[in-house]
This record gives sequence, structure tokens and C-alpha cells, in this order.
Amino acid sequence: MRTRPPGWRRARCLLAVAAVLVAVSALRPLTALAVTPATPAPVVVSPANGGAVLDGYGVIHPFGGLSLNTAGAPYWSGWDIARSLVLRADGSGGWELDGWGGVHAFGSAAAVDAPTYWERWDIARALAVSSSDATGLADGRQGYVLDGWGGLHPWGGAPDIGSPPYTPGRDIARGLELHRTALGVPDGGWVLDLDASVHAFGAAPAVAGSASPAVPVWQALHAAAGTLYAVPRWGAISVLGTGLAPYWNGYSDWGSWDILRDVVLLGAATPVAEAQPVSAAAATALAWAARAHGGAILDGFGGIHPFGGLALNTAGAPYWNGQDLARSLALRDDGSGGWVLDAYGGIHAFGAAPPISSPVYWPGWDIARALVVTSRDGNGLPDGRQGYVLDGFGGVHPWGGAPALHTSVYWKGWDIARGLEIHLDASGRPDGGWVLDGWGGIHPFGAAPPLTSPADYLPGRDLALKLHIAGGTPYVVRRFGGISAPPSLGPSWQGYTDWGGRDILRDTVLVNPGDPAPVAQPVSLAAGVAYRMQADRHRMWAPAIQQSHALDCEAAALTAALAARGVSVTQDWVLGQIGADARQPVTDGRGTIIRWGDPNLGFVGDVNGSEPHDTGYGVYQAPIAAAARAAGRSAVGATGWDPWALLDEVARGHPAVIWVDTTFEPVPMHTWTAWDGAVIPYAIGEHAVTVVGVDAVAGTMTLLDVAEGVFRTFSIAQFFSFFSSFGNMAVVVS
Repeated sequence: MRTRPPGWRRARCLLAVAAVLVAVSALRPLTALAVTPATPAPVVVSPANGGAVLDGYGVIHPFGGLSLNTAGAPYWSGWDIARSLVLRADGSGGWELDGWGGVHAFGSAAAVDAPTYWERWDIARALAVSSSDATGLADGRQGYVLDGWGGLHPWGGAPDIGSPPYTPGRDIARGLELHRTALGVPDGGWVLDLDASVHAFGAAPAVAGSASPAVPVWQALHAAAGTLYAVPRWGAISVLGTGLAPYWNGYSDWGSWDILRDVVLLGAATPVAEAQPVSAAAATALAWAARAHGGAILDGFGGIHPFGGLALNTAGAPYWNGQDLARSLALRDDGSGGWVLDAYGGIHAFGAAPPISSPVYWPGWDIARALVVTSRDGNGLPDGRQGYVLDGFGGVHPWGGAPALHTSVYWKGWDIARGLEIHLDASGRPDGGWVLDGWGGIHPFGAAPPLTSPADYLPGRDLALKLHIAGGTPYVVRRFGGISAPPSLGPSWQGYTDWGGRDILRDTVLVNPGDPAPVAQPVSLAAGVAYRMQADRHRMWAPAIQQSHALDCEAAALTAALAARGVSVTQDWVLGQIGADARQPVTDGRGTIIRWGDPNLGFVGDVNGSEPHDTGYGVYQAPIAAAARAAGRSAVGATGWDPWALLDEVARGHPAVIWVDTTFEPVPMHTWTAWDGAVIPYAIGEHAVTVVGVDAVAGTMTLLDVAEGVFRTFSIAQFFSFFSSFGNMAVVVS
């Protein structure tokens, strides 16, 4: 059989190709072959649905079924610094902006080199990524950061798109969204202000209207499904257009806690529109913010100082430079104006408030004390047509046809009336009210029910300034500016200041309290000290009782304290209440007590015995407090009293039994073990006395030493020292 040579198939193919090439070359000139690579089919990314919430700590919370890759997302535990969120449309990642300008990628999003960084300055407000990859997803190559003044900071060669309004020194710019050409190139945009205004810039068309409510709560601006929407504090978005119907399943907020910073929506509209499931607490917080709120301080010269975000129209307000003549302030609930009462009875309108013709005027006599406007216009705002002026003696003077009201108290010749509030019947007609005296007492009159004063009652100290009712809750303004009110009042205090120890603050009026995140009033240290110095000046009456047994000082001290509170008992009655353990102590070879009774349960030893001879000792706070309660008075017994808190109680007229050494010096303590195993601190020389007076201005306190039945005065520093020996043990009788 004949065989073919190796490679015959390859040779045959080559000959065939050569024949074809010869034939082609006969038709046209030979040219190089042009190879065109195949064009891949475009990758289309299906957008995800739902969205995500950004909290102030940087945590991202997806909802609406969004599967979001948050790997590597930043987290600032306990630090509210996250400001803006951008997501890739497929949920594969995104970027966060912090308040200093840092941009933090997460998931599969590419890292971004922030164009600006303001270390330790929380001024970065919004982030927009403008560039996309071949799949149409934001890729982070280009974009913009918005600062709070309205400055726009591009990165990565992002084009110039114009400038939004710029307000140097005013941190009001909050949200940024880009406008794009038909080819997707950014050519302008919109900036959202804190107060809900939306400003178009560049080629972006103007937006009709603004976010609602038009109050300074706005944080972010975005577009979804071709529609702009704004994000406020607490999260309830405001849609600036139509056609937006997000997937909200799984969405939640933090109620009244102001920690939500951004809401980003993705994907197509849901087939069945859903309302955003805003919590009742968040809705209430936003509704509160939509009303005028905060308050204003009146100083003695007539200066009016708003705080808490209150936009108050003070145009035309009076001012007596260097003259302490302003006495009382009344405000319209919307901040559109109000009235100031001067010391002589003149009433001065300001802002949009109508003028008032004062019903009384005492030229040159500083006797006008409080002003209340009772009539309201069709919008429910005080209109000045009717009201009352209070004089310092307690007289109430109506104007404008307001019904005559007669107070239950009148201090003729004694300038002690300070504040006035009016009670209205079901139809809104005045039918009584309350007068505040300078000591803190509140006196109802007419049909007004009794009102428990939120302020301390401090006889002899003219420290209560004004009485007001806000949101149905009474509060008292004290000298130097502190407010006495129930915690439920919840004013908004941001921006509040006082004058420290300078006694020039004359009134504080609160508007629409109920801050969803209330804080304590920021009273300055100097103002607090000044008030305490004046408040802690009181000497109560108490009989100069001397103990009737060798060791019944505790019973004698309580007898004096009860007498100061109007209760008469004998020392033996007190001893009968507390009981006694008459067993003698166990001592060691050196005579040191190692076992004895428990003075926390009753008297230890013989009340006629001797401490140095170990035949009797005494009793501690718990049985004494129980005896005070058995006598019909409230009593708080404890160790560890704050010395100033104890003196505050004394200043309120509450005597205190305290445990000291007979030397009125600090002494070292020893211990024995009680029969029941309790460890008992003791000192030979244990003594109880009754604190009956304090004068913080002079820096002294006064006590009754029942060992001799005499009153002794010590410096407060000495008191702090000797009070410490028995662990600041005391019983306060009220």
C-alpha cells in the first residue's frame, strides 16, 4: 500500500489558500487584512430598590429590600459627625462624608481623595459624585463637596458647574443635588438651605416652592425617579414634585432623638405608593420644630435676648441705656413681637404687636411688676386689646374692658408682689389667676385653682421674679435667671446666656416648650453661685433646748428640730420611739471596744451613762428619722449628705440634726462589731446638734448645741470639716 508523506493535509490546505489569493490578486491590488475586534454587548446594571438611612455616628441602615454592601463603612461611636451619604445604584457600595470633609468609601466603591479637609471644624455638609463607570454606576473619580457657607469644592477634574449662593460666616447650606445635560454631564444643580429654601445654580432650572415646613431643620437634598426630595432632622422627607413612590418596608427612625442625618432612595417607584412610616415621636418632634419655640430674656435696660432658635421681631423695642427700668415681658407666640412693661407702668409694643394704652402710670415710682395680655386675635395670637398690670403691693389693674379681678392677697405698703398669671374660663374669659410673691409663694384668686409653686419657698429672701405658664406648665423665674419648673416643661435652651452674678436679668419668657431632646438650663456658674449665696441666708426659730440626760443629745436635737417645724414632743418621748439596747460592750485587754450594740437600730447603752467609761453611747440617723416621721413630719436621714445640699435644706426652713464630735473638730473614727455582725464606726465624743441657720453671704452657719442649750455660729468651712467625721450623717426634718 502506498503511503502519503507526513504533513500532506497541511500542504494541501496551503495550496488551496494560495490558489484563492492568486485569483483575488487578479481582481484588485493586494492589501493588508484589516481585523476589527468584536464589540462587547453593553452591561446594563439593574438598579436596586429601597434606600438607606445614615445616622450621625456613621451607621448605614438599609430598607425597602435593598441589599447594600456596607463593608468598610466608617463608624464614630458616640460622635455625631456623619453628614452625607451617596450610594451606587446597584447597592454595591457608596461613600460617606464626615463633618470635617473626609470622604469614606465602603463596599466596592473606589476610594476618593477629599478635595478639602477642615480638621476639627464641622462645616462639610453634602457630597455628590458626578462621574460614572462603563456600567453607569457612580465611580468616585469626580464629584463635589458642599460646605456650610455654600462653597462648592470639586475633585478629580469635575467641571465648573456654577456657584450656589455663598454666605460666609453663616452655616446654612445643607444639601446638594446635581443637574446634568442630556449626555449626563453635570452643568449645575440645587442647594438646600437649613431653612428649607432650594437655590438653583448653573444650568439647573428653578424649583417651585421649598421644602415643608419652612423652618431651620433641613439636612440633605437628593433626587430619585427624577424628583427632588429634602431630608429634615428626624427623617420625614419633603418631596419637591411628583412621581416619587419609594419602597419603605423596613424603614425606621429614632423617634425624637435627633440623630438621623440622611435618607437616600434608590430604584424605581413601587407599584403601590406607600406613605413613609415616620414614627409618632419623630412626627411630633418635627411638628414642634415647625412652631416658633425657644424664648427671650429681658434685661433691666430693656434689651431683649432671644434664644432656643426663636426668630423674634424686636423692632421698636424700648431701651433705657444704663437705667434699670424694664420689669416684665410678654411675647406673641409666633415671635412676631410683644410688649415690655417699665417700672412706672408704661407698656411698650415692639415688632408687629399692637400698641397698648397702660391702665396705670406711676411716674418716678418703681412699682409696676408684671404684665399679662389676655385677648387674642383670629389667629390665636395675643393682640393687646385686653390684659392686666400687677403692682408691687398685689393690685391687679385691667385694661381694654378686661373684667375686674381682685386678688386674695394685698400687701399694702410692702413691695413684694412679683409675678402674675391669669386663669381663663371655658370661653376664654379671665375669671381669676395667681400672684407670685418674692419669697416664692403662689396665691390663687378668683376661680383659679391652687397652684403648687415649682420654686423653693424662701421666707425673707426676695428672689422670685416672675410667674409664667407655658404649654400648661407653670414656671418661676428667679433672680440671676434660673428657672424653677417641672422637668416635663422641656424648653429649648440653645443660645441662652445670663449675666453671671450681675443682678440685671428681669424676666424670661418661654415660647412653645416641649423640646424633643430637652437639656438642663445652662445657668452660668457665677449666676448659680450668686443665687445660692442669696438663697442660703436664713435663720429659723428654734427653742434653746438643753439635753435632759447625759447622753440623749440626739433626742434633744430632734426635739428642737420638731419644735422649729411646729411639733412639740419631749425628749423622753423620742427616747421611747427609738428604743435602747442596754447591754454593755465587750472590750479587749486595752479597754478598746470590740463588740457592742448597733446605733443604726436604737440607742446603744445607758442614756444616763458615760462615753469615756463605755457605759453608754448614742444612736444614729435611721431611728431618729423614724421618730421624726412618727411625730408627723417628713424626714430624710442618711449618711453622705452633700454639705451644700444640707445647707440648702436649712435655707428652705428645714432644720437638720447632724452628728459631730463634741469638740466641733474633725476626729479619727474607730469601729466595733455589732451583735448582728455589722461594722459600726464610732468616736468617743459622738454628739448630735441641730442646724437652724445659714448665711452664705457671710459664709457662716448656726447650730443649736443641746449639750448646753446655746446657739453657736461657725464658718461654713469649719462646718464642712467637722461634719465629715461621721460620714456627713444627718436627718433633715421638713
